[in-house]
Amino acid sequence: MSSSSSSDSTAVEETKFIGSVMAKTVAYYQNLLGETSHARSKLRKPRLHSMHEAGHDHLIEDYFVDDAIYAVKFRRRFRMRKELFLRIVGDLEGRFPYFQWKMDARRKKGFSHIQKCTASIHQLAYDMGADKCDKYFRMPERTVRECVYKFCKTICLVYGQRYLRKPTINDIHQLYTV
Repeated sequence: MSSSSSSDSTAVEETKFIGSVMAKTVAYYQNLLGETSHARSKLRKPRLHSMHEAGHDHLIEDYFVDDAIYAVKFRRRFRMRKELFLRIVGDLEGRFPYFQWKMDARRKKGFSHIQKCTASIHQLAYDMGADKCDKYFRMPERTVRECVYKFCKTICLVYGQRYLRKPTINDIHQLYTV
């Protein structure tokens, strides 16, 4: 009898153990999916509703339409001619999917190629922090950092062989004559 009672108590302990493991597993996945626990939502920052398309439209109205507000100040603010900027944007957009204007998972338009390139150039030209782009470009800090990284990497790939190399003797002679 004692062997049967010990096997019964072992079976009960195993059942309790398996039940607790199952309960912990279910609780873990419910927490992961956010069904019952709010612990995960506390870790996330609230999502900014940045209205990507409105940021793009604002940028286009300010700099790129025919009667733009800051058309005269484009060269001073971007540190290059508008034609050169649009050529760079077009080259990056045509060759790299990251710089194409796509829909996100929620079926909303993401950041445009012009927003990504403008934020990158502004951060590089003015040596400003990524968090300064929040209001005007309507881009979060992390996205701006990612844009700058990918912008620099793709510029090196696209223009590296021609413009980012050591000058040759002929290049130096041409510079001296100019």
